[in-house]
Amino acid sequence: MGWDLDICYQYQAPPTLKQLARQRLLREEDLTLSILEDLPVGLLPEMFEEAFNDRRTNIVRAMVPIWPFPCLPVGALIKNPHLETLKALLDGLDVLIADKVHPRRSKLRVLDLTDVDYDFWSIRAGTHESDCSPQAEGQEQLVEICPNSEVKKHFKVVTDLELMKTRFNQCAWYLLQWAQQRKDSIHVCCRKLKIWDSPVFAAVQIFKLIHLDCILKLELTQWSLEFIVQLFPYLEQMRNLHTLKLRGIREPLRSAASAEQEWISMLLSLISKFPCLQNLSLSNIYFLTGSLEKWLRCLKTPMTRLSISSSWLSHSDLDYLSQCLNIQELKHLNLICVELSDSCPKLLGLLLERISSTLQTLELEECEMRDCHFNAILPSLSQCSQLTMVNFCNNNISLLVLKNLLRHTAKLSKLTHEKYPAPLECYEELRILQDKFMLLCPELVDILRAERQPKKVSFSTRTCLNCFHCCFYIMTSCCCCFFSFFFFF
Repeated sequence: MGWDLDICYQYQAPPTLKQLARQRLLREEDLTLSILEDLPVGLLPEMFEEAFNDRRTNIVRAMVPIWPFPCLPVGALIKNPHLETLKALLDGLDVLIADKVHPRRSKLRVLDLTDVDYDFWSIRAGTHESDCSPQAEGQEQLVEICPNSEVKKHFKVVTDLELMKTRFNQCAWYLLQWAQQRKDSIHVCCRKLKIWDSPVFAAVQIFKLIHLDCILKLELTQWSLEFIVQLFPYLEQMRNLHTLKLRGIREPLRSAASAEQEWISMLLSLISKFPCLQNLSLSNIYFLTGSLEKWLRCLKTPMTRLSISSSWLSHSDLDYLSQCLNIQELKHLNLICVELSDSCPKLLGLLLERISSTLQTLELEECEMRDCHFNAILPSLSQCSQLTMVNFCNNNISLLVLKNLLRHTAKLSKLTHEKYPAPLECYEELRILQDKFMLLCPELVDILRAERQPKKVSFSTRTCLNCFHCCFYIMTSCCCCFFSFFFFF
């Protein structure tokens, strides 16, 4: 049987006439360029994809001005940015900007360089030139993606940008310079901006090149507090921001305590100026402990996602979090490396109870939770009927309580991803009892199977302090009749 399957996998259907025609057109570039505008519309998306992936820049350059749809979302094709291919795309736009020709089928208005979650290339089958087709309707929806409605320019380039230290990658810098020279015709819509450990002047330079109203997601990593303060005049212009990530915010190098407190107050005040902010991610913020109430009270809208990591939350922080009005619609709660060992277990249970009707993902990894914490959340966890993912890895739990936890999660029918810690019985001082772990895991999975068919389930041990490796048991729906067991040494 296995041999027959191998034959099936190795067999490939012969190419269709359409594929053969496309391959010939890509080989014979001069012919293609001479007849490009007369090719059937249904052939263009697949042909563009192959030309783009093969870096046939002349064909890419020629296809942009005749693109018969409002949006060209090439971001989904970009695995490794290639400067010459980007130049070919922008050269094609230049043809439209300069009005050198008037291609009869051209409808292009948006060049999307982001990695969009959209199967645009499905239009390659059965596409017609009519704007009434379902494909055209989907394209029209893609076009209206700029949150800055005040910008009225004929062409948009949608992109995400990342600045590390003082450098962009070659493609990002070329795009910004190109757009700056054509600012009367081109609107660069930056949806997601990441700035990693950069000097203030470099961040300000990028702020001056883009429309700040367009930014939906902002991530600032490895910044000192006094330098973030200097960005406030630009940050407060991001009126459509819905996701803010602050990571590794360091203490000021030299400042009086009064100035430091003033800067903290300014930062919290800034958050109140983001009317659309729904997703907040805080990691390794040195002044977070004891001030969570001040952070969350600043928010103008109910939160969808709250992520706190590599931090310590005080009793007052958790107490406020369990009562906060802004979490009533929370869908994603992520507390990773947030030490809960000294916190009141009851507060964690109250928190889950508040968000049980909306919560979809719950991550409580490496929180130093003990049996008392797990027992406290079980009643409210059972009410979280919308949960699709849970992660309890790297916590301290006994076998008895772990089995009880599984009996509760087994009743959550929407769970598709589950991560659990190995029970304490799988350890002997610093050593992992590998054989015991291997024997226990199938038994634990059977607790879930008694109620439903689990999709993706894993159990993992802590890192062994002798060999610095972990043991994993991984079970997925595609191999539900057996298990995969991995040791890393």
